[in-house]
Amino acid sequence: MSVILYATQEAASMIRDCFNVALVISLIVHNFTPILALQCKGENNQDVDWFVIYKIPKLPKSENVLIKEGVAYLYMDSSNHKSGWTLSEKDISKNDSIPAYTLSPFYDDKTAIDSLWILYNDQPPNQPARLINGHAKGAIITNGKEGFWLIHSVPNFPPQPNTGEDVLKSKNDKVESGAQAGSKDYPTGGYSYPSSGRTNGQSFLCVSTNEDSFNSIGKQLIYNQIIVYRRNVPNRLTSKVTTLVEAAKQVRVNSPPYYHMVNFYSKSGMKFTSFAKSSKWDKDLYDDFVAPQFNTDLYTETWMNGRGKLPTDCNSTKVMNIKSISLSKAQISFNSTHDHSKWAISANDEYSLVCIGDINRANTQFLRGGGTVCLSSPEVWKGYRDSVEEVEPCPINKKKGVFERIKSWFG
Repeated sequence: MSVILYATQEAASMIRDCFNVALVISLIVHNFTPILALQCKGENNQDVDWFVIYKIPKLPKSENVLIKEGVAYLYMDSSNHKSGWTLSEKDISKNDSIPAYTLSPFYDDKTAIDSLWILYNDQPPNQPARLINGHAKGAIITNGKEGFWLIHSVPNFPPQPNTGEDVLKSKNDKVESGAQAGSKDYPTGGYSYPSSGRTNGQSFLCVSTNEDSFNSIGKQLIYNQIIVYRRNVPNRLTSKVTTLVEAAKQVRVNSPPYYHMVNFYSKSGMKFTSFAKSSKWDKDLYDDFVAPQFNTDLYTETWMNGRGKLPTDCNSTKVMNIKSISLSKAQISFNSTHDHSKWAISANDEYSLVCIGDINRANTQFLRGGGTVCLSSPEVWKGYRDSVEEVEPCPINKKKGVFERIKSWFG
């Protein structure tokens, strides 16, 4: 009988121990908040090495509701780009869109507070637009081991997270007249897409990368003279990504050269080339830097509605303005005057070059910082090249007289 009683007590003790272990595990699981992976995301919230997005302009006559409302987008990423552009069925302003998935670590307080990140925009949300320093927009985040760099063209985007600190305009900042009164209605603390980004086309490039690249990217951001509107710089990372910390603090380049190029690599090893220039360089990024560096003609799609627009340049390597775009996957065409994107491609497939960045082809941009990031991919290049519907031709050389023109016919 005593043997049976002892066995029963042992069994009861084991049951209690198992129950206690299960309870502890349950409490740990219940209270554990996972830190989100810092990587570019795809259409189904999966990790991707990189992506490009073409946000379609608002076209009120379109039968597609998303296009009609200015929230439709096409995308290519590292997993699907061989098929060309894919028209998303999602609304870019919603939390299940590619930008929302990608930017979610900024709005997850536990992840954000433990990461080093920078949000920069010359047209920041809830602050006046800046007219000096960098004409650049983007977001970068790292935990010291991995992270991503998102380059985009959207004003007043993305919203400020709950964590981090605001970086307000300095006394020396020159701001856009009337901008202060009309820029304080954007929500904070979570993902949203601004009304200011709906009317025109917009461009995005996201690159997932690792610890080896962040100081190189930080140096480019310093040359670009980024205007930081919110940042988070944990003490534990200040000695690991020192140059990126300097970019977060808006350090500027004060001695020549005032331009810089660097190669960096995605997590899976894809090569990207970043071009950056300071306002002190006083030249055009595409004519004087990108095209000569690759020794290739370029087609460029940048904002055509501002002051000082540069004409197509055919003096050496040609840099030709795109006049209209056709996106067959979305069954639409539109003029470049409805496109706020900043992209350029090689005119032929020798390099299969695609560059997405910050700055426009305008003489007013000579005195602004800004850059572009280029990749080489035949499939991505074809997606952009096929969208080029009309290009501004080379200017007629007005210096030639009648005699010279007649003579050239027989030369």
